[in-house]
Amino acid sequence: MTSTLRWYAGDGSPEIQPAASGGFNTVGFFGGSFGLSIRVGEYQDNTYRTDEAGATDGGLLPNTKYANSSGAYVAAEITATELLEVDNDESTLRITLTTDSAVGTQNTAFRAYDKLSINSDPSGVTVRAAEIRKDNVSVRGSGDTSWLAIAGSGSVLSLDDQSDLATTHHFYITLTATPTSIGEKTNFALYFETEFL
Repeated sequence: MTSTLRWYAGDGSPEIQPAASGGFNTVGFFGGSFGLSIRVGEYQDNTYRTDEAGATDGGLLPNTKYANSSGAYVAAEITATELLEVDNDESTLRITLTTDSAVGTQNTAFRAYDKLSINSDPSGVTVRAAEIRKDNVSVRGSGDTSWLAIAGSGSVLSLDDQSDLATTHHFYITLTATPTSIGEKTNFALYFETEFL
């Protein structure tokens, strides 16, 4: 069976290229605009698609900034939105699995890790994530009610099984990050895995 896994912004554009591509293959967290730092203990004001060095602006991604354990500032909001009220297209990422035969998914997980070892915590940064499941803007979502600090194999975001058989499955994940020390943080990565049958 042929399968394809692609990462996009939550609203579907732009695509984040595969890690080995050498192109816009990284999610970058920044302050007030591209290239600006985030203060230690504060969360990003903007999220971008960028290269591994964080040096090239590949376009904005939907931004969800940590507000509290169950809320986020979506885009430029100054009032927090409950995570269950964040729409799919407002999430940071839409990861799409496409197969040539209809499948269901299970044991789906997402993690942040130190690039040197997939099981190690990301160094110098705290990354929080939540699954967003809100297709209809007028109906309350059914995703995560609170942020989870994801760190190597010790704390992994589990995503809901998608048992309905289909050739396309979308997973919406919203992200926020804060540095725990000064300096550029380019030695962490994001990882997605799922089983399909």
